[in-house]
Amino acid sequence: MEGLNGTAASVLSSGASYTVPLTFFSLIICVFGLVGNGILLCLLFFKVKKNQFTFYVLNLSIADFTFLFGLSVWFIYLVCIFYGMSNSNHVTNLLACFCSLLYHFGFNSGIYLLTVIGLERCFAVLYPLWYQCKRPNNLGVYVCIAMWMLSILVTGLDEFVCGNGKQYLLPGSEDCTNINFFTSALYVCVVCIMLLSSVTLLYDIQKAPLRCHSPRLYIVIIASMTVFLLSVVPARILGLLIYFNILKSEKYVFSTFFITSISSALNCSANPYIYTIAARWGKNLCQGSSMKNALENMFKEAT
Repeated sequence: MEGLNGTAASVLSSGASYTVPLTFFSLIICVFGLVGNGILLCLLFFKVKKNQFTFYVLNLSIADFTFLFGLSVWFIYLVCIFYGMSNSNHVTNLLACFCSLLYHFGFNSGIYLLTVIGLERCFAVLYPLWYQCKRPNNLGVYVCIAMWMLSILVTGLDEFVCGNGKQYLLPGSEDCTNINFFTSALYVCVVCIMLLSSVTLLYDIQKAPLRCHSPRLYIVIIASMTVFLLSVVPARILGLLIYFNILKSEKYVFSTFFITSISSALNCSANPYIYTIAARWGKNLCQGSSMKNALENMFKEAT
């Protein structure tokens, strides 16, 4: 996603009739995502029994909540500006920097954690004996720390090397060209891992009748990765086309801001509702069990 600093002036000065509706629509998505992730975080922190999978989901929900919070603050500021609040360039730049750091950090952490979740489940399918007997107990902690650190690195490079929208004002002439190649290579790896993980888990689902548990957990992972691939990847490609001047930035940078924001918000908002639907699917729905018990029963499939 592009930085907020580079789009602040474009959004605030735009006279397009769809600016305000798009802002409200984006804010509504963020609010739904914040509510869903907030409820899920409360359940995972205080109610649901912990295991190796809930630890990953907890970290993923924190990342999604961080992204949605940063984006929500920015959209609330835009709404205030639209309805007559005085606009200071200094305040706008400071708030844009703060929100951009938050949502870039949350977004990057989320996609790396989601990739790791899919990859680990593949190892559980392909190497079940190793996973059950020899998997280090603290592996999830170390992996999550590594993903957060990777997100800090990528976010720092994006914000402090390619900040202030310079990559769109002077495409191809800044140091951030190398950063774009690096982050694009990471995205390619993420997409490839997600595709391979989805195929592996889909194949394993076909053997579900031979196992004692249902494939709900795998369906959750596949659904989350599918939402990411469908909502975020096209927006990322559009941003690269603008950066390399294949599409003219003057015409598309404003639209790209909302496309990337809405698609990424949909991606980060979808996960808690996917968990809810899957947890209530089948036996749990018929038994009328609580959401806590439904989630615990679903997450048990990871052990």
